Amino acid sequence: MSLRDDLQPVVDDARDLIADLGLRARTVSTRVRTWSGSEIGAGTATDVDTAIAPVPKVNEPPARLIFDAPGRYESGDLLVSRITRDYTEAQLAGSPTGTAEFFWLVDSRLYRVVGAPEQKNFEWRVQLRRVTGSPTG
Repeated sequence: MSLRDDLQPVVDDARDLIADLGLRARTVSTRVRTWSGSEIGAGTATDVDTAIAPVPKVNEPPARLIFDAPGRYESGDLLVSRITRDYTEAQLAGSPTGTAEFFWLVDSRLYRVVGAPEQKNFEWRVQLRRVTGSPTG
């Protein structure tokens, strides 16, 4: 194990404390929606939600990023950061199949991952884009 791996639980405990103090009040989870039919949208949908813990930080992209990367961000996009490295890229990006969809829920609104999750020293970062035509879960 590396020093970073040894320190990850300490960093996550600090993130839990921030959430316990009410400084991160947004609800953040992932959702796998499985359809009973032979394709997405066919049959009955069954949702399985998994809360992201410790609660990550959620912000809109800062103007600096929007100007530095025109076209990469759209109005309403969110940046989710300070996600523990205990998750895998597959858990954060999802792996949709012929009958399953993957979403993020932030305050009960559906989002999809844009690009690939970005791994940093003590965190993952994910860019999300609002799903149109579906105001809530």
